[in-house]
Amino acid sequence: MRSERLGEGVFGLMVPELFVTSSQMVLRHSILKPTSTEFRNCSDMSGTAALKVEANVVVLGADRVGKTALTVRFLTRRFIGEYGDIESIYSHNVIVDGRDISFNIWDCPYSQDLSEVKCIQEKRTQWADGFILVYSICDRASFSIIRQQIQCIKGTKEYLGVEKVPIVIVGNKRDLHHRRTVSSEEGRLLALSTDCEFYEVSAAETYHGVLLVFHGLLERIRDSRTSAKKPAGIKSIVKSMSAVFARKRTDSV
Repeated sequence: MRSERLGEGVFGLMVPELFVTSSQMVLRHSILKPTSTEFRNCSDMSGTAALKVEANVVVLGADRVGKTALTVRFLTRRFIGEYGDIESIYSHNVIVDGRDISFNIWDCPYSQDLSEVKCIQEKRTQWADGFILVYSICDRASFSIIRQQIQCIKGTKEYLGVEKVPIVIVGNKRDLHHRRTVSSEEGRLLALSTDCEFYEVSAAETYHGVLLVFHGLLERIRDSRTSAKKPAGIKSIVKSMSAVFARKRTDSV
């Protein structure tokens, strides 16, 4: 049977590769080569290469909110409901508006070990061009975790001098509306107050909603890259310097 390789990793991590056949999905471990963190500048290239764009995406959220189901639905159009607690990195090519888009997707398990979280979170945040933060509309605690993750991501990116952070908040399991504990309005208000995009989807029921999530994040990544090319204003420079000095004071305490 035909197999399509979808998984490639970064940092030489031992992660699963996802192989899709006509009847099953098989996970296997291998040492994977690093992928480029570059978001290619199309104006600097010619021909077919000028139409290629690469985007690194980190998917975060609490356990059992459907992070992997959402990711695999995007990769394969299929829904698979049960997964182990496995950290995976996938590479997936799609055509969007006539451009060849290469998504590198880091699907991250949730950890409550604060010492481990700080180290790996900084590495993920530096690598990522954009973030998809997933919660379950049936689990209020998972919604609260999203707030914490937004603060952490923005704090790290600000320290790195990044002013605009592409983040999409996703309320998953919309099909389980009878068990809802987080309203759509709460999700929209959180996104509005943190300058994020918001979608409410059911990875179990539809591929189209999941596709909108990734395409919406891609648009935000494009916007952030365009903004980054513009000369920094005095307010932006002062803000970046303040963040650096604040971090130094914290480290010295």
